[in-house]
Amino acid sequence: MIAFCLRSFRSSLHGLTQFVSLNSLLTGAAIIVVASSQPTQAAERLYVTYGPLGRSFSIEELRNFADTGETTRRLRWYLNLANVEPEKFRQILTKQVPVNLKLIDRITYSLLGEFALFQVGQVVHTKSRRANIQALRAALIISTTNDNKISILEFLENYPTQGMYIDGVVLARVVRDVKDVVDDIEPVVVAVEEFLANLICECDSNQTPTTVP
Repeated sequence: MIAFCLRSFRSSLHGLTQFVSLNSLLTGAAIIVVASSQPTQAAERLYVTYGPLGRSFSIEELRNFADTGETTRRLRWYLNLANVEPEKFRQILTKQVPVNLKLIDRITYSLLGEFALFQVGQVVHTKSRRANIQALRAALIISTTNDNKISILEFLENYPTQGMYIDGVVLARVVRDVKDVVDDIEPVVVAVEEFLANLICECDSNQTPTTVP
């Protein structure tokens, strides 16, 4: 059982490494899903900035892409930059993840939860960079209210300000840090897995076979 868990963890590390290697600000932004009070409006545009540079496109554009599979020129530009297949990105946007609304409500109002929201707010933020925690919490809670499920697209649509902003500089640093952690941990996981495998083999070989009379 332990060896199986380690193999699963190792597989997850490989998946995480592949995930963070996507060099698209758009993709990284879209898959940041965390997230407060009732919103007065829904997000209309997603802005991706990288220092003084920036791009934007409408949330409606993403919804149309998710529903029909049709890409606009602007969206194709982002996907080509990220080297991501349109259908793969479509699946990322629409995949429903089960989330317990009561649990999310309790966690996001806890001290640890608010700290996590604060950290995410350094990447995903409002135009003024104020009330980031409240905006993120609202998007998550409202998205899960009806069915205890959430998708990336729902989160984007329920972000409670007119525009959602993604800081590409901070996002790139986070992606780099995550990849470094994965690279550091994986050799340890492999070593422990091999040790347990050898230990199990030795135990099996030392067992006295049962003689059937």
